[in-house]
Amino acid sequence: MMRVKIGRTSEGLHPSEVVVAIRTADGSARLVVAARSIVDNSVDAGFSIDKRDGLALVELPRETTTGSWRVWVSEEALVPHRAAEAA
Repeated sequence: MMRVKIGRTSEGLHPSEVVVAIRTADGSARLVVAARSIVDNSVDAGFSIDKRDGLALVELPRETTTGSWRVWVSEEALVPHRAAEAA
């Protein structure tokens, strides 16, 4: 299991939600996640589905604001699940 690095952008509609941004290969993607799902500025991303040219295709835990579930991110944006949990 992998995690993907995020940046917090704003509060969500509910007190337990946060809007986060993920830097993607073609810009950025925003999605709403539970605040408790953020660990060391990262969220679950499952396993990478595909890799090429230093990029990884990952499935996100929630749909982005544009309707995508999968995004291409730099492999450097991925964090092993255990490393994030230990931080």
